[in-house]
Amino acid sequence: MNYKLVSPLLISLLLAACGGGGGSASTDNTGINNSVANGEIAQGMVTGFGSVIVNGVHYDVKDAEIVVDGETLVESDLEVGQIVRITGKVGSDGIHGTATKLEGEAQLVGPITSIDLVAGSLVALDQTILVTADTFFDDDLSLELLAVGKVIKVSGQLNTDGVLVATRIDVKNGLANNKFQLSGEIANLDTAAMTFTLNGTLVDYSKATLSPLPDKTLVNGLKVRVIGSFSGDVFVAVGNVHPSCLGFKHHDDFKNHTGITLSGLVSELVTGTSFTLDDTKVLITADTRFDGGSASDLIDGIQVKVYGALDAEQNLVAKKIKLNYKAKISHKGLVEAIDLTAQTFTVNGILFEVTSDTSFNDRSRNKVRFFDLEDLATGDTLHIRGYKVPATATAPERNIATRVERHNPHAFGDNDWKLEVEGIVEAVGDGSITVAGQIIQVNTLTHLEGFANLEDFFSNALGATIEVKALTMNGVATALKIELED
Repeated sequence: MNYKLVSPLLISLLLAACGGGGGSASTDNTGINNSVANGEIAQGMVTGFGSVIVNGVHYDVKDAEIVVDGETLVESDLEVGQIVRITGKVGSDGIHGTATKLEGEAQLVGPITSIDLVAGSLVALDQTILVTADTFFDDDLSLELLAVGKVIKVSGQLNTDGVLVATRIDVKNGLANNKFQLSGEIANLDTAAMTFTLNGTLVDYSKATLSPLPDKTLVNGLKVRVIGSFSGDVFVAVGNVHPSCLGFKHHDDFKNHTGITLSGLVSELVTGTSFTLDDTKVLITADTRFDGGSASDLIDGIQVKVYGALDAEQNLVAKKIKLNYKAKISHKGLVEAIDLTAQTFTVNGILFEVTSDTSFNDRSRNKVRFFDLEDLATGDTLHIRGYKVPATATAPERNIATRVERHNPHAFGDNDWKLEVEGIVEAVGDGSITVAGQIIQVNTLTHLEGFANLEDFFSNALGATIEVKALTMNGVATALKIELED
């Protein structure tokens, strides 16, 4: 990443380009005072509705200006998985807020040129896009159902290798060729050739206008959004080059002590000192507090949520860093119990905890938009992803749900269920294994991938990360297929 700064004039002009908002001081549930001259700022992924939920806060957007990719929208146009920035204020409970403005943009809109199902990736507009267990798709869509030539809209975050990790993918039908889109940080600016790169993709801006930019000027490090088409290996921008309304570097004239909440994937970690979230440098100080782990648990690629304030150089000085671990376990099953007071539910005999960062998505025929734990009922068909918190001397092991999806009932009845589990083999017994707390029988009819035979499997399974598809009958799970994961 490039951390060169632009002039104060450029910063103040960018404020006019992207807009501000009204607000007042408050304290969230982290104990951090989010006093902001122009409102508190939260940037992250939309995880649910019933208001718009970002970074665990439920924002009322009924009076907010909503602009995505330069288009004025309404709340019902938004989708889970989109990356947005909200200006507003958070109430004293730290859970509910009121937005004055919501801004967002896709990182990429363009045709797929290749798909790698093994690697879980695809290429569009010369950029590699990683698809993970946490990627949201439009209804009835998945990586396996995408095809070369399909035009997709991708929201996402950059990982430590500068590769776009998709948080949401939608198919765009009937989009004109010159309406493709790229968003990113300018690098390798060549004013003579009138080119620059966005995340490695070469952009020709000779046919574009720079009028929306401060002083009609491009600089390395400026985050922009361009519209155009692909010609050979070059993205030819047309129309206006717009300053991006995501990020903070080279951006709005935020004052010192502005309350900022920013979530993303850690990259460029300097242990105990700093790391980067997309284009924002986060500074760790002696006063920085950690939730869900400690400073030693920070690694490149981990998902975090940072509370803090911008300094004079547009770096985010962290007051608190919350570690949000990636999904490590995956379960499909029927809801057996729900406890709204404890914020838990049970599937396949496993108790899952819901947190403020758990995302809910209803992919059943009901299509409940304002979907939450309160909308679940026993017997609902769920796909849960999450992670484990290991047991300690004083507390038992916990299963934290990061994503809950409801689906239509499966063809199996209540007593027969196709179980899918992904995780580490925790124990090996006589003809059985334990994965994510689930005991699963393995026999000669089990199809094995990554193991030579049944004997090889039982000899090497302990500690391996596997994906299991099983059939549960009368409470006993029997593996139909076991695949070794990298």
